[in-house]
Amino acid sequence: MLMQPAKLQPDGWIRGPRGELLLWIPPALRNPFYSIWTTRVIPRGCVELDLSQMVHGREWWKCFKTAD
Repeated sequence: MLMQPAKLQPDGWIRGPRGELLLWIPPALRNPFYSIWTTRVIPRGCVELDLSQMVHGREWWKCFKTAD
């Protein structure tokens, strides 16, 4: 059984296959927006995200730094 892909919704939220909120994209960055299913991109200048230190799931709290 194939799962429905996460999609960027009109309100800017990317929701998972069960409707859970995954990531909010600010209006200025929504167009163009490329998903993991994009097979080719002809660059014209867009935002690239550095996800090398991204955390997710139960580890999300590791990206928060206190003001101490």
